[in-house]
Amino acid sequence: MAERKNGIGTARSPSGPGAESPASQPFPWLLVQKITVPDRVAAYVHRAELVDRAMPTRRPLTVLKASGGFGKTTLLAECCRELRRKGVAVAWVSLDERDEPAVLDTYIAVACQSAGLDLLDVSDLDGAGDGPERRIGVVAREIQVSGKPFVLAFDELERLEKSASLALLEFLIEHGPSNLHLAMAGRRIPDRLNVAGAVLDGRAGLVTTEEMRFSRFHAAEFFNRRLSRDALSAEMKRSLGWPFALRISRNRMQRGRAGDAGVAQDIVENWIESRLFADLGGDDRDFILDVGLFDWIDAPLLDEVLERGDSLRRLQSMPALVGLLEPVSAGPADNDKWRLHPLVREHCAERRLREDPQRFGAIHRRIAEGLARRGDPVAAMRHAAAGGQPVLAGEILERAGGVRLWALQGLAQLQTADRYLTEDVISTRPRLVLVRCLVGIMSGRAEEARRRYHEVSETLSNRQDVGREFLVDICIVGGVIVIYGGEPVSSTWTRTLHRNYTKLAESKHFDPVTRGFAAYGLCTLYQLLADFESALDWFERARPFLARSQYMSVYGALLTGQVDMTRGRVQDAESHYRKAQRVARKSFVVDPVAVTGAAIMLRELQLECNPAPSAAELRRVPLALVKQGMPFSGFAAACSVLIEQHLQAGRIRQALAQTEEFLHHTRGAGLKSFARYVAATRVSVLVIAGRPGDAERARRLEDLPIDPASCVDLTRQSWREMEAISCARLRWLTATRRFGEGRDLARALREAAIDHQLKRTLMRATGLSMVLEQRAGEPESAVAHLKDFLELFSETPYAWALFQDRGVCRAAMTAFLERHPESPYRETVQSLSKALRRADEVRGLVLSQREQAVLQSLEGRGDKQIGAELGLTSHGVRYHLRKLFTKLGVTSRAEAVRRARELGVIAPDS
Repeated sequence: MAERKNGIGTARSPSGPGAESPASQPFPWLLVQKITVPDRVAAYVHRAELVDRAMPTRRPLTVLKASGGFGKTTLLAECCRELRRKGVAVAWVSLDERDEPAVLDTYIAVACQSAGLDLLDVSDLDGAGDGPERRIGVVAREIQVSGKPFVLAFDELERLEKSASLALLEFLIEHGPSNLHLAMAGRRIPDRLNVAGAVLDGRAGLVTTEEMRFSRFHAAEFFNRRLSRDALSAEMKRSLGWPFALRISRNRMQRGRAGDAGVAQDIVENWIESRLFADLGGDDRDFILDVGLFDWIDAPLLDEVLERGDSLRRLQSMPALVGLLEPVSAGPADNDKWRLHPLVREHCAERRLREDPQRFGAIHRRIAEGLARRGDPVAAMRHAAAGGQPVLAGEILERAGGVRLWALQGLAQLQTADRYLTEDVISTRPRLVLVRCLVGIMSGRAEEARRRYHEVSETLSNRQDVGREFLVDICIVGGVIVIYGGEPVSSTWTRTLHRNYTKLAESKHFDPVTRGFAAYGLCTLYQLLADFESALDWFERARPFLARSQYMSVYGALLTGQVDMTRGRVQDAESHYRKAQRVARKSFVVDPVAVTGAAIMLRELQLECNPAPSAAELRRVPLALVKQGMPFSGFAAACSVLIEQHLQAGRIRQALAQTEEFLHHTRGAGLKSFARYVAATRVSVLVIAGRPGDAERARRLEDLPIDPASCVDLTRQSWREMEAISCARLRWLTATRRFGEGRDLARALREAAIDHQLKRTLMRATGLSMVLEQRAGEPESAVAHLKDFLELFSETPYAWALFQDRGVCRAAMTAFLERHPESPYRETVQSLSKALRRADEVRGLVLSQREQAVLQSLEGRGDKQIGAELGLTSHGVRYHLRKLFTKLGVTSRAEAVRRARELGVIAPDS
């Protein structure tokens, strides 16, 4: 009988005494591990499209190429398991450096046999040799003879180093049968393995790092949808979709114990050093550790700091960093910026500090100096501080202009810079004391900032060597204390500031930026005093400065928008606000005040034009913003929006609580004019709540004026204070039936509004005059005021004045229609009356933020699409829909959308 060869070892009968099974060979556990498809990892997230893309049976050769931690093995194993479930034969081989050709061919044969290929009865080919290619050829022939699809998967391809071993794989690529499907996964493709030809002629497909990154949707699934939207955004920003980084975060969250943080860090360090950096030489590893000290990388900076000429090219050529070196800008090719993955960068920085502290400090110092020369002082200061050079950090900020950095780059940048200043450095540099003053004002610490400001001013008042730059800084910070610190417009401080700003703006001895900033400051002061013509004149002179500072251009647009809003020019105001919003969102996304300031002003404008309660708007103005350094006008608008939304929804208690919280904050922070405005608002809310006695006590506590001349005096208060105080007083006089005094105040308020072009104030005064006369039993006078209001409304659609007292106003409207049936304002009155009725219907309807989002996305979208957009499951979408149907009193999606539009909950085109 002819001997049989088992395709694995020497010629023998497979059933005879000398037969060996894989389990009887030396170290059988190792062999089993090498040919076993790995189990599915814990918390596996199925990505159907990716699995389909990587499925080996789609093509003769599939290559999964990505850096460590991107889930190549997980993906390949999932494909293999799915194929086995479908009855496709799958053989798996895990490769390593020790796989000599004579060993590798054995592993391949055993893997194929374990996958169901019958190799035990294969006869020798007469005259053939007995080398590895011979046995691989036998395996290939038997796969072909089977006539069925057969998958042979190789994992950790980069570990295969022997040329002869690589030749075995290339033999399978080039000469494998048509029913053989090869799959290979690795961090890199070995140079001596030619897969390019197969790719070029369409026989191979490449799945890369970018395809293996987790999307936002799949990251949410990985965390079992337990992350909030903000937390998920932060996780995606930190991990960049790197599966390894996501798994580290998930493990930390699951443990939930502080002591585990060190364990997790140890795991990260061990994995990076033993796996990611395993193939790096000493020079390459040192190079990457240096690069880890850079927040971001561009070629010139990298070469300058590391004193090389090819740094970026060298970095990009390292296989270990494929997928972990991310672009962070899309400028010209020579200015592109990159960054290492945060997890890798943190590891490199920690290792560099631990292994060579002196080099750690020297590299940071060089980076700081390079960034300062490139006009990025804040990033430069961070590196100076990290390198143990606080004095250098202070010098960098002074060279960048000190407090003028705020005007040029924004508050967020100055606040960050301030965090790198130590008290020791500040104590010897007065210009840096002023930086801390300005930041203190912007952070709601007005009293502390005033104290520091006076100290540094007094210290230098008698010195003869005080430079011009320092005097400009003094003026800038003084202006900030007035505009952001709530200094009354009639104070000595404010009058002094007005004189100083005028001198600076008109002086020929200062640069255009300084003169422009002073002109902008004057524009702001005149806007507060309702001297709009002077404000706009100074605004024109400030334009060149605003054109050089995107940050100040945001506030310039908001300022001119307020002038237009107050004058009743709705479209112009909205245009300015939208412009400010666009610039802020594009360039100052990390500055909450700049970004949200335009949204606040837009919401205020919307409330004027459509003050009906809107369930979709109740939470759009976060309370925290009024505590983060807003100018007075922005604070007043935010306060007005928050309180008005509570009132229109019938939440009097919440409105009172809000005013109490605002008062506590503004008084504690020393924001005098802010507190005065809030106190007036609180008086109005107390009157609306039916508590005129408490309202009067609140007025006396703040010493608000009572006589008409003082209430409407615009030489001693801003127009917003004047409006709030006068309207609060007029409400109180009406509620306490002091109609004669009320008429005197209403008349004075209307006249002041006309004199100063305060269209909004005039319409509010006219509306309150109508309410007063209606409650005084003078319907004819009420109708006359309504007629005046309608004439104003025909030019400017501000309806706010009617909504808080809508019951009284509807009675006056009914009387108007009876007395003037042919009035050209008849349709306007009917429309306003309908809006007042709708306001009563919406009152009390409160939707959660998630319900609002679902409602906004409802029309024309299915549950799955809505869920993908909002990070919800289909079940979660249906859960919120059921709640929406109940609240809106509807039974279908179409009805929900229609009803929401009727109530003004969503826009007509939502």
